[in-house]
Amino acid sequence: MTSFLRPLAYRYRWIYDTVTAISSLSVGGVERLRGLGLEVLQTRLEPRGPVLDLCCGSGEAASPWLAAGFSVTGLDLSPLALSLAARRHPGLRLVEGLAEDPPLEDESFLAVQLSVALHEFPRRERELVLRQSLRLLKPGGWLVLVDLHPAGPWLRLPQQLFCSLFETETATAMLEDDLPSQLKQLGFTDVKQELLAGRALQRITAARPGIHAPSL
Repeated sequence: MTSFLRPLAYRYRWIYDTVTAISSLSVGGVERLRGLGLEVLQTRLEPRGPVLDLCCGSGEAASPWLAAGFSVTGLDLSPLALSLAARRHPGLRLVEGLAEDPPLEDESFLAVQLSVALHEFPRRERELVLRQSLRLLKPGGWLVLVDLHPAGPWLRLPQQLFCSLFETETATAMLEDDLPSQLKQLGFTDVKQELLAGRALQRITAARPGIHAPSL
């Protein structure tokens, strides 16, 4: 089930931007939220290497990677979002497709990013997205995942309110699950979880087995 505010937020950009701005304050603002993936992986990757932003939307989270000189591909199912991304970020290579079955070659990317997107998927589809991420990474490549995490006591009520107003039951389901353990079960190594924003946000890095830069 979805509240009426969720489709309104997608239809009217100012609602989406306002919600993003407010929810990002605890990590230092919108720019830092969008750069959390790059922030943790930049020194581990070859300069100008290929990076995939899964569920890229209109390209905001891909923008820091482009600015850092990486060759970035954005994949999304929405033609409207991809059209907006093309206008805002001309350097972004865009692919329309399902994150559960991306029309992309095996072992194509040094890094795969999922920025506040994985909670949109039911459990079965979420597992497929993670399996596909592993398939698309080069040996030794990195997945970086930024998403919701059960908040600490000070932010628990605001998080529950946010999810009830703007998210679906898939977000609640993900809050109940142990993503680091799931990644290890799927075959990822060097799994590291960081809790941010009063524990309401998690940043997870995980590697495809192979030769890669040392963990930081």
